[in-house]
Amino acid sequence: MFVTLFQESAVKHEEIYVELQEQFAQGKWKPGQRLPTERELSQHYGVSRPTISRVLNRLRDAGQIWRAAGAGTFVTDPDKGDRVAHRTFGLVVPGLGRGEIFGPICARIAERSHQFDFTLTWGSVPADDALDHEAHLLATAQRFVDHQVNGVFFQPLEREAEAPKKNLRIVSMFESAGIPLVLLDSDYLSYPRRSDHDLVGIDNIQASFVLTNHLLEHELRRIDFVWQPNAAGTCPLRLIGYREALHQAGLPPQRAFEHEGDPRLVSFARELFDGGARDVICLNDETAALLMRSFESLDIKVPHDVRIAGFDDVKYARLARVPLTTMRQPCEALGDLAVQTMIERIAHPWLPSRTVTTNAILCARDSSRFPEREG
Repeated sequence: MFVTLFQESAVKHEEIYVELQEQFAQGKWKPGQRLPTERELSQHYGVSRPTISRVLNRLRDAGQIWRAAGAGTFVTDPDKGDRVAHRTFGLVVPGLGRGEIFGPICARIAERSHQFDFTLTWGSVPADDALDHEAHLLATAQRFVDHQVNGVFFQPLEREAEAPKKNLRIVSMFESAGIPLVLLDSDYLSYPRRSDHDLVGIDNIQASFVLTNHLLEHELRRIDFVWQPNAAGTCPLRLIGYREALHQAGLPPQRAFEHEGDPRLVSFARELFDGGARDVICLNDETAALLMRSFESLDIKVPHDVRIAGFDDVKYARLARVPLTTMRQPCEALGDLAVQTMIERIAHPWLPSRTVTTNAILCARDSSRFPEREG
């Protein structure tokens, strides 16, 4: 039986939520009773289905209803212990398989599934540049929406043309379904804009500040910064840390020392070196490793002729012919923070969005080592 809750033709999300809670408390919805469909509720209240979906998801997370794909939405029966405590989270990570940091982060999230009683459904994109990544991600997002997952961990798409627009289309699907997101590593909006979703990552400004100061210990007068086209959202933050370290050292940052280019191109490496670059910070270890290879093909030796540093501390950073100086991402800690942030978001859905960070760790290796001075 459909219970009349409001007479208004359109009511706000919060009003619907509060009124439904009152109806449950008054016993107007019986344990085990099936609620009307989202379509019926949206027509009844004169609001959109996404609004109703957010209300129902909030009631589910509060333990007052449970939802089953293809079956419907039901009032919780405390005596039967309906499945309201157990949750399902989705994992959407385009970088999985192409970058090494996301593997251990995702593995750590999975390790926490028993402690926090959730199932983790993986939805990564195969590491194949020929694939239509957006189509694959949209299909994954739709699958998660159809299965009514309780939350999604999402690493925004990067290193592709029109990545911001593609990310917005993916995110909008989850937002319309009222599914909370926890972003991994970076926001999908360009800095200084900030989305309405929680973000977990390292403190990129602090990490870049530390790395730049590591090079400045040698009384340098110039340090260059390099990134690849369509860089991740971490790029402007790391540039800020780099510039601040230079500023505090009395070296005014110069845009001529900041370079966007393809490190695989020998011509790019030659242009850097001929332009006076001798100490280079790269946006990530991949960029640094590719640039080292290009320098090597020009017989420009690291670290004798030029010194290089990066971010992430991926496996090959330690195993390279010249081990790479880098800022290590504490992947296990990031996985723990991601899970905790998701649990807290579900428990307190109306808290403002948060940026949750931890510090990266400096790993000083041979690539930034200065030749010993003679005499």
